[in-house]
Amino acid sequence: MKTILVIDDEEFIRDNLYRILRKEGYEVKLAATGDAGIEIISSEEIDVVLLDLNLTDINGIEVLKKIKSIDPNVLVIIITGYATVDSAVEALKLGAYDYIKKPFKADAIKLIIKLALETQSLKKEVDALKKYGRKEETIIAESLAMKESLRLAVEVAKHPDTNVLITGESGTGKEVIARLIHESSARKDKPFLDINCANVPEHLLESELFGYEKGSFTDARSSKAGLFEDAQGGTIFLDEIGEMPLSLQAKILRVIETKTIRKIGGNKNIYMDVRIIAATNRDLKLAVEKKQFREDLYYRLNVFPIHLLPLRKRKEDIIPLAQYYLIKYAKKFGKKFEDIEEDVKSILENYPWKGNVRELKNIIERICIMSDDKVLRIEHLPIDIMDPQYEMSESGVTFSLAQEVANFEKKLIEEALRKNGGNILRTSKQLNIPRGTLRHKIDKYKILAHSGEK
Repeated sequence: MKTILVIDDEEFIRDNLYRILRKEGYEVKLAATGDAGIEIISSEEIDVVLLDLNLTDINGIEVLKKIKSIDPNVLVIIITGYATVDSAVEALKLGAYDYIKKPFKADAIKLIIKLALETQSLKKEVDALKKYGRKEETIIAESLAMKESLRLAVEVAKHPDTNVLITGESGTGKEVIARLIHESSARKDKPFLDINCANVPEHLLESELFGYEKGSFTDARSSKAGLFEDAQGGTIFLDEIGEMPLSLQAKILRVIETKTIRKIGGNKNIYMDVRIIAATNRDLKLAVEKKQFREDLYYRLNVFPIHLLPLRKRKEDIIPLAQYYLIKYAKKFGKKFEDIEEDVKSILENYPWKGNVRELKNIIERICIMSDDKVLRIEHLPIDIMDPQYEMSESGVTFSLAQEVANFEKKLIEEALRKNGGNILRTSKQLNIPRGTLRHKIDKYKILAHSGEK
C-alpha cells in the first residue's frame, strides 16, 4: 500500500483529502504544519507528499527543500490557493513533481497521484536495470573475478577470428559471456547461433551442425543448411563441447583447419567465415588424458581461455544478482518487491549455490510467484535455503543452524508478547518488525494467543 502525506494548515482540506485518498486505497498521514510534516518524513516511509505552499509556520518552499534533503526520491505535489508562475517554477526547479491550484477536483488529485506513482515506479525500474542489467542479459560484475572475466571477453571481442573456450560450472553464465563477445565484436550484425552438444542425440548433432543434401538419408526430402552455414559471418556457440562424440570432434577440427564444411551427402566444400566459441563444465585436460577428447581439438579451441568462478567464490555478486532478479520478476508478476532484508542478504551470501546463478535466479522467481511484499524477508525464503544442514558440530552432534535461530526467535517473541500483554502493535514496535511479519511468525511458530490486541 502506498503512503501519502498531506501537509496543509487548513483542517477542511486535510479531512477532504484524507477521505478521497482513503477511498482509493492509500494509507494517508496528516500534518497541520511544516515542522510536523518534516518529522513524519524523517521517521516514516512516504511515497507522495501533497504540500501547501502557504503554511502558518514555514514557507512551503523551505519545507520542499528539507523534504528533498531527507529523501530525494519522495514525490512532492504542490497545492496552493495562491499560485504564481514564479512559485511554480521555483518549486519544479527544486524537484516538485507537479503543481496544482486550489480549489481542486477530486478526480484531478487522484489522476495526478496515479501518474506520479507510475513515474516513480518506472524510474526505480530504469535505475535498477541500469545498475544491474544489460539489454536482455544479466551481467553482474561486482567481484574482481567477474570483472576480470568481462575484461577478457571485451578484449578478445576485438579479434573476431580468435576461437574462445569458456569453462566453469553449470549455471555460471558461460552463454552470457559468449553473447557479450559476439555483441562486442565486428560480427555483432551477423547471427549468433548456439547448440548444446549434450542435449542433441549423436546421429542428429552432425546434421544440425553441417546440414544435409536431399536424399542423403531416408527422411531427407529436401536439402537443409546447418548451423555453421546459417551462422555465416557471425558466431557459433558450441555449449557443453566436452560431451561431443569423438567422431564429430574430428569434423569440428577440420572446420577450424580448413574453414570449410561439407553437408551430409554433399560432394563440395562450403567456405565458412565464423568464430567458434566453445564452453564446457568438464575438465577437458583430464578428458584428453583419458582419451575422451581430442588433444588437437582442445588446443585449437583453447586459443583464448576464459574461466568463470562459481557463485560461492564470488560472493560480491550474489546480492546485486538477487536484487536484479527481484526487480525483474516483481515487475513480471505484478508484485511490490523492491529490496532485500539485511538478514536475508547474509543468508544468501553464505548459501553454497551449487546451481550457481541459475539456481539463484530460479529461487527469486519462485519467491515472486508465491509472495508479495516491499521487502524480501526471511519468511519468504524456501526451506532449502533457510535450513542448510550442518552434518557435525564440534561436539559431534548433528544440528540445524536455522532451527537454533528459529527456537531463539520463538522465545524472544513469546517473551515480548507476555511483557506487552499480547498487544501486537506494541510488540511489533518493541521488536522493530512490521505487524504483518509478527503475525506471520506467531502463526509459523504456533505461539499461543495472548490477551490484548490480536
